[in-house]
Amino acid sequence: MPESTARSGHTWQLWLALYVACSMVVGLFVSLLVLRSGVDTTDVVLAGGGGFATSFALCLALPAAVRELKRQS
Repeated sequence: MPESTARSGHTWQLWLALYVACSMVVGLFVSLLVLRSGVDTTDVVLAGGGGFATSFALCLALPAAVRELKRQS
């Protein structure tokens, strides 16, 4: 494997770890907000999972969006 490809793969893994960490913080924050409203535990877990999934999807879409904007300009 060429060195540039190996370096790029390593960088992508670091970005992916950052995306997961940020998404976990968002999911936890959403869970805490929903928990404070006094709803059932199932609703808290579903809301936290939804916050995590949405945040992670946005993080994954961000590099593609930036790449497309750079290509257009």
